[in-house]
Amino acid sequence: MKNSILLCLMCVLMACSSTGKVTREQLKHSHWQLAQVDGRLVTEALPIEIEFLDALQVVGFAGCNRFFAEGNMASETLKLSQLGMTRKSCGDVLDAREMQFLDMLQQGVTVTIQNNKLHLNGQQTWQFKALDAEPLTN
Repeated sequence: MKNSILLCLMCVLMACSSTGKVTREQLKHSHWQLAQVDGRLVTEALPIEIEFLDALQVVGFAGCNRFFAEGNMASETLKLSQLGMTRKSCGDVLDAREMQFLDMLQQGVTVTIQNNKLHLNGQQTWQFKALDAEPLTN
């Protein structure tokens, strides 16, 4: 009897465990800050941030400029369209990182959430940590 209960409990827990797959509903009203790229810690004073609003509107700070776009989810792939942004230059290194990030999002990335971390997988893996849902301040 005890083994049966334990087995049932284990099955329920396994069924409830996260697969890492993400839906557009899960992204809504979430706010993330870049922590790592391909396993390397991000050390910029103003790290990249991305926030998902209603109807999968996406806003954020790309390292130098603010951006906004329409997000589309197909399967587990996020793709941004109708991208708009401010047009400051912050030097070759930051400008290149910013364009790499925004180009990747426009081409489409596989999205997973594991251990309260958002992973955007394109040519590189960009890992974001969760922030509260307050508006961006950068």
